[in-house]
Amino acid sequence: MFRHGFPSALLAGICSPCLVALCLLCCGAAAANTNAVGGDLQSQPVRITPERLPDLTMPRSGHSIFYANGELTVTGGHTTNFVTTPTAEYYADGKWHPMTMAYSHDNGFAIVLRSGEVIIGGGHNEPLGVGQTFLLERYKPETHTFEGFGCLDRRRVLANATQLADGRVIIAGNHYADDAIGCYDGNSQVQHVKDVVQARSNPYILRTANDDALIISGNDQYDQHPDTVWVDRVKGDAFRVPLLEQWYPVYLDLPFSSDACCIGNNSYLLTATDMDGQWGIVMLRDTTFSLLPTASPIPMRGPIGPIAYKGPVVVDSLRQRGYVMGVDSTYHYQYILSIDYAQQPAALTLYYTDSIDQATTTIPIVTPDGDLILAGGNPDNNYKPLSAVWLYHFGTTSPAEASLFTLRSSWLWVVLFIAVIAVFTYILYTRRRKNRAVTDKQVDDQPLVSGTAQLSADEVDTKTAELMERICQLMDEEQLYLNSDLKLQDVAVRLGTNSSYVSECINSVRSQSFSQFVNTYRVGHAQELLRQQPDMKISAVVSASGFSTEVSFFRNFKAVTGMTPREWLTNHVSSRAH
Repeated sequence: MFRHGFPSALLAGICSPCLVALCLLCCGAAAANTNAVGGDLQSQPVRITPERLPDLTMPRSGHSIFYANGELTVTGGHTTNFVTTPTAEYYADGKWHPMTMAYSHDNGFAIVLRSGEVIIGGGHNEPLGVGQTFLLERYKPETHTFEGFGCLDRRRVLANATQLADGRVIIAGNHYADDAIGCYDGNSQVQHVKDVVQARSNPYILRTANDDALIISGNDQYDQHPDTVWVDRVKGDAFRVPLLEQWYPVYLDLPFSSDACCIGNNSYLLTATDMDGQWGIVMLRDTTFSLLPTASPIPMRGPIGPIAYKGPVVVDSLRQRGYVMGVDSTYHYQYILSIDYAQQPAALTLYYTDSIDQATTTIPIVTPDGDLILAGGNPDNNYKPLSAVWLYHFGTTSPAEASLFTLRSSWLWVVLFIAVIAVFTYILYTRRRKNRAVTDKQVDDQPLVSGTAQLSADEVDTKTAELMERICQLMDEEQLYLNSDLKLQDVAVRLGTNSSYVSECINSVRSQSFSQFVNTYRVGHAQELLRQQPDMKISAVVSASGFSTEVSFFRNFKAVTGMTPREWLTNHVSSRAH
C-alpha cells in the first residue's frame, strides 16, 4: 500500500511538532470519547441493529430454548398474567409452529440427549411462580410429539441437568425446597444419588470427566447468597475454592443449559462479580478455577448509562467467542458483551442497540451460523412477558455499524487518523529497512537457533511436516476424533511430545485450532455415515461422529461444507442419482 516512497512524500510537508500535535489530538479525542462511555474498554462500543423475526405464537417467560433435530424449539414457561402454559413451538419455514406438551414446565429444565430426544422436567405447579412438580416428559423432535413417562426423585423447580459421557443424566437444584443430586438412566424414575453439602437454585452442572461433574451456584434454594461457596461433585467430596470467595458466581434465575457455557475439553466460562459489583469471567478447566485475563475490565457503563448484565456466558465454541447479555435501566437498550476468549488476554467488545420496543433479560441461544437469538422473556414484569424474537448477526454478517471512532460526523478526525497511520507506517518502514541489512548479515554469519539445537529453516519445516504426518496418521488409523472428550493433551501423550508443539504444528500447517482440526475429521466421518446410510437419524450421526451436542454438529458441519446436513444430503443423493 505504501510503496514507492508514499510515506516520505506525505511527510515532506509535515514538521515534527505537527506530528506530535496530531498524535496528541487523536489520542486525546479517543480518550475523551472513551470516558464518555465508561472508560473501561480499549475500543469503542459498537452499535448493532438486530433483525426482528416473526413473534412467538404467545408471550413467554421462564421457558427453555434449544436446538433439536436442527430446529429452534421453545418449550413451556408462563404467559400473560403469570399463567403456566403446557405448550411449545418450533421455528421452520419462516414461522413458529405451536405444539401441545404433556405438562406445564414454568422454570423447568430441558436437556437434549445424544439420542436426539429431549428430557423436560420440573417447574412450578401453579401460576404466579408457586410450588414445584415431579413432572417429567420426553420430546421427540422427528415427530414433534411429547410424552409424559415418569417422575423426578423429588419436586423440583429451577433445577438443571446435564448428560455425562456414560449416558446418565445428572439433575440438581431446587427453589424453596430440599435439594439433592439425582440421576436419570433411562428408566421412568429418577434415582437419588447423594445429598448435597450446599442446596442450590438453578446451578451449573459442569462435566469434568466421563462419570463426574461439579455443581455450583451463586444462590441457595432460598435465593440467598451463602456465606461460603461450596462445590459439590457427583463423585467425591465437596470442596471450597478460594477464588470463589473473591469472585462470586452470578445467580441465574432462568432455565439454561450448562453446555451453553462450555468451551470444550471439560472447560467452561462462568460469570462472577466481586464485592464491589464489578463483573468478571471465571474459567473452569477440569477441576481448576481461575480468573480469565481480559484486555480491559468488563465495562459497567455504556453509551446510555449503567449496564445491568444478566445470565451466563453463552459460548460459540467454533468461533471461540462468548457473549453476556445486558440491558439499560429503562429496558429499551440491549447490550451484548463479546469475549474472544482464545486471545491472551481475552479481547472484549461491547455492542449496543438503539432504542427497541423492549429489551429482554432472557438467555440467548447461538445458532449453527454463529448468530444469537433472543426469544420472549420479560423486561421486569412476569405478568407481561414478551413474544418478540430478535436475531443478532454475529456469524452470518458483520455486526458493526459504527467505526472505531464514534465521532462519525467530523471529517477532521478521519484526516488526523490517516495522517497518524501514515507517520507510524513510515517509521516502521524506515526501521525495517535498517534492520533488514543487519538481519541479512546475521543470517549469513550464523545458522538458525532453536532452543539449544541449531536447525536450518528446511530442517524446522521438515520436523513440522513429519509431526503433522504422525498426527494425521493417528487420526486416520485410530479415529481418536470419535471420542467426544478428546483433548489436545491426549494426542500429545500418544505422540510422545508436548501440547504446545502439537497445537503450533496444526496451526502452522492447517491454519486451524486443535478443536477445528478434530471437528473437520468428525464432519468427514458424519458425511461418510450419511453417504452410506441416508436414512440414518441425525441424532445417531451426531453421537457416532464424536460430537457432544447437536448444536456443535450442525455448526461445524456448515462451517466445513458450507451446507446444512440436510442440504448436503440432498445434493449428494441428487448428484448420485444422476
